[in-house]
Amino acid sequence: MLRTALIKLAALFSGAMLPLAFAPYDWPIVAVLSPILFLSIIRQLSARQAAVAGYAFGLGYFGHGVYWVYFSIHHFAHAPLWLAVLIMLGMVAILALYMALLGYLLNRYFKTHLGVRYLLAFPSLWLGLEVLRSFLLTGFPWLSLGYSQIDTPLSAWAPVVGVLGVSYLLALIVGAVLCLLLKASRRYKLAAISALLAIFMGSYLLNKVEWTNAIAKPIKVALLQGNIPQEIKWLPSFRQRSVDIYLQMTRQQRDADLIVWPETAVPVFYHRLKDNLMPVLRQEAKQYQSDIVLGLPMMSEDSNDYYNGLHSVRFENDFYFKRHLVPLGEYMPLKPLSKIILDFLHIPMSDFSAGGDNQALLKGGGYSFASSICYEDVFQQTSIDGLPQAAYLLNVSNDTWFGDTIAPYQHLQMARMRALESGRYMLRATNTGLTAIIDAQGKVTAQAPMFRRAALTGELIPLTGATPFVMGGWYLIYVLAGGLLLRCFFKRDNKVVSVKQSLN
Repeated sequence: MLRTALIKLAALFSGAMLPLAFAPYDWPIVAVLSPILFLSIIRQLSARQAAVAGYAFGLGYFGHGVYWVYFSIHHFAHAPLWLAVLIMLGMVAILALYMALLGYLLNRYFKTHLGVRYLLAFPSLWLGLEVLRSFLLTGFPWLSLGYSQIDTPLSAWAPVVGVLGVSYLLALIVGAVLCLLLKASRRYKLAAISALLAIFMGSYLLNKVEWTNAIAKPIKVALLQGNIPQEIKWLPSFRQRSVDIYLQMTRQQRDADLIVWPETAVPVFYHRLKDNLMPVLRQEAKQYQSDIVLGLPMMSEDSNDYYNGLHSVRFENDFYFKRHLVPLGEYMPLKPLSKIILDFLHIPMSDFSAGGDNQALLKGGGYSFASSICYEDVFQQTSIDGLPQAAYLLNVSNDTWFGDTIAPYQHLQMARMRALESGRYMLRATNTGLTAIIDAQGKVTAQAPMFRRAALTGELIPLTGATPFVMGGWYLIYVLAGGLLLRCFFKRDNKVVSVKQSLN
């Protein structure tokens, strides 16, 4: 009994270590050490015991990594603390199931041959489960392992295979290290060395490749961070004040080619501003030869549906509507049962409709850009729609929901990966931070401080061309995952051995 408790505690600890590899901690080596510790813990366990240890690992991994969910629900949805914590724990409990499945499958089917277990099964299963997590139940790809390597040589693979491919390579490194440390056969040790050499040599060579090139001189941009507290943002009495703040900030940026307001910077439906604010902005944009892009809600003229939108004011009829909505935050699944939750939480405008998949690109600063709103930039497929036609990426967000937690830093890290995957600059305008200009190598060239009103100014270079990831790498990684898992099926332990092991 004591041994079982210690195993669970050790697995929980190894999982809780893993978020230290991500922002804001930024210790990428932990992304290798944590899985090695976990795999060492479950090595001699039965499949059922490994599943329990995997679940403990997942509780530590996601409990530490996404604890901030409670903050959003408690502070801004006004749920009691006990209910907010309960919802957060429920979410963590569901996410931990992926790690439980990992532990079970490894020890059920891949326990006999160390080389197969660590060089084939573990990296393939980790990749497969991350792919599954990216779309199942609308998807939650937060804390995919590859994000932790944005500032390491492994990031050079991202324009080729994307963040999921980097996750696979990192898991392969973990497996190769274990093969070298444990009593694997000479054949598998040589394979492990070869894999490590190929990965790091590939990183060195790919780091020298420029996938995209400039099509014009840099353009001047200004990203506005109004720092308007979420508690008052949607109050009718504060709406005009909110608009005035952004108008004043805009008028201080006369020399910018492009000015960007954050997500729902204007907390009023577009049709209510169509005849007052919009003509003013349109005239100023025309007069000073600058584009103004802003986030605001839109209501359909044909129905009562409303959308989280983005609008470039010089182009009166051009809008982008957010496609990938946040469950509970922006739309209510399982209606009408979820209506009870909606009425209880009182989240402002929490039942948006999703925009269509084939939307025309917006223009700003003289070039088309690929749009994303808040949570959409964590989905790699959504973020590259519009490429290679778009000259840059633009994301508006309202990370106020996260408060002063680790979430805004994690979110910025994912935005950086989107820039790197696509070979494009990313402009990221947020309400309270972290507003940033990110170059095509995923490096932050300018950043506004958290919780301060600021106009972040800088330059972006319009780019053309396409990375291998944009040309189809995001699709091929799914094919790779399927092929590797199929290969695992044929390399699994034979049924007799597996049954005996599961009974032990």
